[in-house]
Amino acid sequence: MHVELLAHRVVELVEGTAFPHLDHGAVVAALAAVLLGAGLVIVRDYAVGGGELLPLLVAEPFPRVEASLGVVPALSGLDDALTARLRRYAQHPAVDGLVVVNASPDPIPRPRTVSGVPVRTAVAGARAGSDR
Repeated sequence: MHVELLAHRVVELVEGTAFPHLDHGAVVAALAAVLLGAGLVIVRDYAVGGGELLPLLVAEPFPRVEASLGVVPALSGLDDALTARLRRYAQHPAVDGLVVVNASPDPIPRPRTVSGVPVRTAVAGARAGSDR
């Protein structure tokens, strides 16, 4: 699956999921369960070097793997530290795209790409309980 299609699918899953708790650990655990339940392959705390861990690396299952995507909670917004981490994640060869998960319906100001890697934003639970 091309990275843009995979990112779209992940954003749809994130925004369609009700999150009982909006703290980093609970969101990562819920995302992992939802993405696994959707048939995607996930790796939690994927080492990207320098002691840095990507919270979730997501891909289609073998043999369809064409792209992998980093999923990063940014529940308190985007700051300089998170922007620097996104840049480091994007430089890893296993990361073809990034999805930043926000807790607020207000859009996170972000670049559309980081180090040449596309970045999408998803609002946790934005469409949960709706018919779309």
